[in-house]
Amino acid sequence: MIPLQIKELLEVAVYRRTIRAIDHAYDVDMANACTLVEREKAEYRHYWETLLYYEQIAEIKTRRLVRKADHLNIPIGYSGDNSPMWRRSSQLNSWILTPLGYSKVQNMIRQECKDRRQRATTWAGVIAGPLTRLASVWLVGRGQ
Repeated sequence: MIPLQIKELLEVAVYRRTIRAIDHAYDVDMANACTLVEREKAEYRHYWETLLYYEQIAEIKTRRLVRKADHLNIPIGYSGDNSPMWRRSSQLNSWILTPLGYSKVQNMIRQECKDRRQRATTWAGVIAGPLTRLASVWLVGRGQ
């Protein structure tokens, strides 16, 4: 069984390769388009063909970020129609973080990790300081 993180990374890589293949195919279509109307039609088809893959990548990134926030017990606003952090995917009919929401959640995760690291180093200093002094007193007392 493949771990979830590796599976997601592989899925994202496949989606990106598919997008590159579609981009290449539409580069050829755009080169062959003679009129402005044909170019616009090709751009429109290209947009709708790649949109599904972009939204699948965004959904995977959203799930990954929400899992990490849940692991750190960070409250994230609920998804809703009037929330600036969330939007409904047109292709997948699921909720995806907007760029603003993605940035906010990432910043909350970074801040929480920073706070936890700071608490850990503070406690390490509180514990290590007296132990070091105790060991030095013991070594001095033993040496005399």
